[in-house]
Formats: sequence, C-alpha cells, structure tokens
Amino acid sequence: MELLLFLVVGLAVGCIGAMLGIGGGIIIVPLMSFVFGATPQEAAGTSMFVVLFNSLSGAYGYYKQRRICWDAAWKFALATIPGGFLGSYIAHYLESKTLFIIFGIFFAIMAAMMFLKANTKAKAETNTNVPERYNWKLGTVCSVVVGFIASILGIGGGIIHVPMMTYLLKFPVKTAIATSTAILTVSALSGAVSHAVLGHVLWIPALGLAAGAVIGAQLGVRLASKTKSSLLMRLTALLVLAMGVKFVLSVA
Repeated sequence: MELLLFLVVGLAVGCIGAMLGIGGGIIIVPLMSFVFGATPQEAAGTSMFVVLFNSLSGAYGYYKQRRICWDAAWKFALATIPGGFLGSYIAHYLESKTLFIIFGIFFAIMAAMMFLKANTKAKAETNTNVPERYNWKLGTVCSVVVGFIASILGIGGGIIHVPMMTYLLKFPVKTAIATSTAILTVSALSGAVSHAVLGHVLWIPALGLAAGAVIGAQLGVRLASKTKSSLLMRLTALLVLAMGVKFVLSVA
C-alpha cells in the first residue's frame, strides 16, 4: 500500500515538475520530512534521486517537441556539477535545525518568485523564439550557485533556473522550462550520486516516487504545450509558501 502511495505521489510530482520545469523537489522534500519523518539530509538525497528520473523523462519529451535551447543547456548544466558535489557534502555536516531554517527561507522566496512568474507568464506565452544572443557568462556563473543551493536543498535547481532564464536572460517561458528540464538531468545526477554515496537516499520511497515521476513527466510535457499554467503555478506557490512556513515554525 505504501509503495502504491509513492507511485501516485510520484505521478503528480512528475507532472507538475515537468510542466513547470522545476523537477518536483519542492514537493518531495517537505513530503519526506513531515509525512514520512525523514531527516533533512535523507529528504534532500531522496528528492535528488527522484528529480533525476523526472528530468530525464521530461527532457526526452521536450526534445521531441524541439523546445530545448541546447547551447544554453550544456553550458549551464556543466556549471552546476561542481556546485552540486560541494552542496551535498556541506549538507552532510549541517545540523537539522540549520537545514530546516534554510529550507523555510528558501521556499518562501521561491513562492514569491513563482507568484511573480505566474503574473507575467501570460504576456510571454506566445513567444517561443530563443534569443539569438544571451549573456551566457552570467548564466554560467549563476548556474554554479544554482547547483550548490539545489544540492543542499535537494530540489534539483529548476525552480531557480527557470526564473533566471526568464528574467535575467530574457528566454521565453516555455523555452526556459524545457531547457531547465534538460539542465536538471546533469545537476540532479551529480547531486544524487553524492547523496547516495553519503547514505542519504531512502531507497524504497525513492524508487516508488521515481517510477511515478517518469510517467507523470510525460503527461506534464504534453500539458505544458497545450495549457496555460499560471493558475497551477499560483497554487503550487501557495503550497511552497505553506511548507516554508512549516519548516521555520518546526524549529521555533
């Protein structure tokens, strides 16, 4: 019964994660922490494992739709690797209370960014062209930081990369989502391997969630091409904000 629950949750997480290009870690981390009693390290490690399979499935779907900007994807993806390894090792030595506070503050900030993104999404919905020129140096530097933060929190980094490409680099939203999903395959791989070596992955939940996420990601890719996701983003932002508040209050 518990494995079935993980499959169903993974299906939903995979759908939302691929549709918004965020990987789903923002849902998995609080779920593992508060519902299943995992430590912050275990929540982050298990989340990274699931995000890896979610992003692989989602990237394949976006590849078939030809929405990925590969020039940005490989540059930004490689830049996340050193930050991902460093973040997983630092997370190993941080106290649980410290991680909970970091989780809470970060989720609150990301919720605000998602609300802003939802409000501007409709204006950019019809634009699908990749900029001929973009500041790849700025994007590469930011991606190193993204890899570091994402690995500590176990979120994959898509929730940072999508706003970064949309606001800083002026990518169309749908192109940013697709490219972010491709980047996640690399950043999540480095983080997942590091967390697995350190014993942070809870394998039964991880395998169940990952199996569901692979299927859900394909659904999310299809929905992203046909559906305006501003309402879904606002609802997800509310969930993220609630989880951020819960993390902070849990150490009070």
